[in-house]
Amino acid sequence: MARQGLSASTVGLWLMILAALAGLGVSIFNYFDPQSGIAGEPGTILVIIATAILVIAAWLLTGSKLRGRFARGFFTTGLLIGIAGTAFAAYLLHSQALVILMGVALLGWLAYLVSPRPAIA
Repeated sequence: MARQGLSASTVGLWLMILAALAGLGVSIFNYFDPQSGIAGEPGTILVIIATAILVIAAWLLTGSKLRGRFARGFFTTGLLIGIAGTAFAAYLLHSQALVILMGVALLGWLAYLVSPRPAIA
């Protein structure tokens, strides 16, 4: 009998996607909000681009959009570097909400990494 429900891998990917989408929203809000203290800063634009790339990279790992071990490993490693870099930039920009969201994305990355997945042909 087939197992019903979501795997930890799928949950981890969707957690990363949702955290990065929320981070994108927070970054855009911070860029345009004069009260944020980082409105119009070049670092905020970098964070906006980084969170958009995180959304796309995590989405590419869902389903069978990427074939091959190298591509999956490349995107998985890139996601970790992107999450860590975005969290560090958010820390420097004093955006606590974005730091927390990148922590959530890291939890999703860990769930994706440690969950068993079927072998790719």
